[in-house]
Amino acid sequence: MNIRLCLMAGIAASTILSAPVAAVPLSFDFSGPSGTALFQLDSNPIPDFATSFLGSEQFGFNNVAGTFAGVAGVASTISFGSGFFANFNVVAPGIGFTQFLSPTLFTGTAAAPMFTPGSYVLVNPFFGNGTLTIASVAGAVPEPLTWTLMVVGFGAIGLATRRRQQALTVGQGAAQMSSRL
Repeated sequence: MNIRLCLMAGIAASTILSAPVAAVPLSFDFSGPSGTALFQLDSNPIPDFATSFLGSEQFGFNNVAGTFAGVAGVASTISFGSGFFANFNVVAPGIGFTQFLSPTLFTGTAAAPMFTPGSYVLVNPFFGNGTLTIASVAGAVPEPLTWTLMVVGFGAIGLATRRRQQALTVGQGAAQMSSRL
């Protein structure tokens, strides 16, 4: 009965705790003719502004902390777009206004974008191309399902150890009783 109860509790806990993982932080590393930029955003962030026009979309973030032209600072605006909007814009100290076309750097909509890690060549026909690398920032906290499986595993080991100790105790008691007879 106890084993069945523990198994049911483990399954229920893993079902409850295996909800989708929250957005993971991504590192954006840009290098281009106007300078360099290094900043972080979530993989599916909530933009400060978003707009759609004739099938094209643009969204962005205000006051993004990072390193711009090798100096720690704050970009007043970083935006991403698709269609006839620029695909990547940065307005930051040390690099001024930087604007690039192709490729689209996100999936989803401007109101709910999702970034995909990778390395992208950004095109600017007037000032030269740039490179943007989007990489996952290593997280030190395991996912909820991992925690659930570890707890269930430790519980199973504890239960097996307890049952073995009970079996040994019963076996030793029976041996002592038979030696007295």
